[in-house]
Amino acid sequence: MIIRYKLKRRFDRGSYGEVWLAFRWNCSDDVDVHKDPSHFNTILTPDSYNCTSSNTTSSSDENHGSDMIDGDLFILKRIMVERGNAAYLSGLREKHFGELFSNASKTLEILSRMESSSATFPMDMQFIEYSFPEQNISAVEESLKHVARFIESFESESREIWLVYRNEGRSLSKLLYAAEDTKLVTGDDNERVRYIQVLQPSKWWYWLRTTKAGQRQMQNLLWQLLMGLKACHDRNITHRDIKPENMIICFEDLKTGKCLREIPSEATENKLNLRLIDFGSAIDDFTLKHLYGSGPTRSEQTFEYTPPEALLNSSWFQGSKSARLKYDIWSVGVVMLELIVGSPHVFQISDRARILMDQRLEGWSEETKELAYKLRSYMELCILVPGISTQQQGSINSERGHGGLASWKCSEESFARQVKILDPLKMGFPNLWALRLARQLLVWHHEDRLSIDEALNHPYFQEPP
Repeated sequence: MIIRYKLKRRFDRGSYGEVWLAFRWNCSDDVDVHKDPSHFNTILTPDSYNCTSSNTTSSSDENHGSDMIDGDLFILKRIMVERGNAAYLSGLREKHFGELFSNASKTLEILSRMESSSATFPMDMQFIEYSFPEQNISAVEESLKHVARFIESFESESREIWLVYRNEGRSLSKLLYAAEDTKLVTGDDNERVRYIQVLQPSKWWYWLRTTKAGQRQMQNLLWQLLMGLKACHDRNITHRDIKPENMIICFEDLKTGKCLREIPSEATENKLNLRLIDFGSAIDDFTLKHLYGSGPTRSEQTFEYTPPEALLNSSWFQGSKSARLKYDIWSVGVVMLELIVGSPHVFQISDRARILMDQRLEGWSEETKELAYKLRSYMELCILVPGISTQQQGSINSERGHGGLASWKCSEESFARQVKILDPLKMGFPNLWALRLARQLLVWHHEDRLSIDEALNHPYFQEPP
């Protein structure tokens, strides 16, 4: 057995995978470059899988890690195949998309070199498809800088799937929220006391919202998010799980080029870089045909960020490719509202409204109730407005035989007012263009939402905040 990576610590866990920070082991000398390796675990790989051989079970770029030094940290994601076929297929999808983006980066690097040197295609490059209509190589290359860099994948002896990525920083959710211990007293005589952690907006979020520099950073965050999605949508890939947990942030020190460990002060010269991660729920033509079994399900979606068409129609993905891509556009709109209000629960209704609804929803399933609450919140935010088709209304209300949903006229002012109510700072949108971008992302009918290129060219990104 040859040790390839050593696990340093586990720092996250999802439905189908657990995420580890790790470093590369110096296999050739069998010597660890770290001083005290005794507290680390190991990943053992087959004999054929070593530091120098290219004849391995890895699906990596053979030269991808050539510029890495021993001791550099990596992200290793273990797919929990013990949870069944759904987890296993999720791992295969992540591997598929990791390889796809890695190969795209390699191809663009070669093409870029050839373009700059006015070289011709070598014979062994004739097979590479170079089709980026109306885009130059640098524009396509820029979008790929906002997708996680896949290194390789391998299987352990116990058939676990491990995926290896570059360590790109921390999730946006960890920057937006801080956990506070809250005392919870229960029981008839208040005899039971326990402490729970409640997420509150962080100091960084307050800086993001209350300073000019913070408003520029929010603009930058959203633009980089859209650029990461452009890399996906240009290849007809729908990410399907856009949320702050899957947006990795690096504060790059401009002097060293490395990610800062702490959130920098404004005096520190740094650049924020964002990359998208976690393609286990993503879809394209290949995965729909080969890596989804009977098809995508709601279990792979995150409820708060799921667009109406996917909430109401389990076969939404059978539409056109352009329609599928609009799923992510909605999710970007939700993330934008989350940045404004400092909470992932942007579609909430008041306790009073919930009580009144519960009186009419008695006997309905909890899942249907949650959907009804969500639709009500869409109405309050002027997303669900007059013009919804009878067919769509009927699909919601057929269970109880009620008529169409109530609706009222909406305006920019009413939308802005509702968002300001949700905002703990009572500030709302920083400017009119921000408000209009959010509205154009959060459109009920997917065909009326902005495309990725339309969103990137929106006036919100042209004007200083």
